Amino acid sequence: MTSEPAPRAPLEASDPDRARALKAKIRDRVGDVRRHLIALRVSMAEFGEDFELEAFSAAYDTDEPALLNQVKAVERGVDQLYNYIAELTAFGLELAAVRRRGRAQRPPRPRRAAPDRCGRPRARAPP
Repeated sequence: MTSEPAPRAPLEASDPDRARALKAKIRDRVGDVRRHLIALRVSMAEFGEDFELEAFSAAYDTDEPALLNQVKAVERGVDQLYNYIAELTAFGLELAAVRRRGRAQRPPRPRRAAPDRCGRPRARAPP
């Protein structure tokens, strides 16, 4: 089985050292995702074979430290994977020269509600 080399990223033309560093970070993160996903699945299994939401909610609302720790293990596992996805996205955008290094992603601006059929602005729901 032969693998073809990855296509050149646009950043490689202007900053090959940075592109090489980003590719190494991407390889590390992708390799680490599996380990964290397995740990998350083990934590989730504490709440039933199919992750019973009722059991998780009850543990979330309890004052018992052992159950709260089980909840926190699931929450942290999910947060870790979300953070990895965000980092991989940022690395990929930088490699593609879509976004510059260190540039923060702006949250989307709130959109105005579409007018009703008569052209009047609709009332906005409270946040």
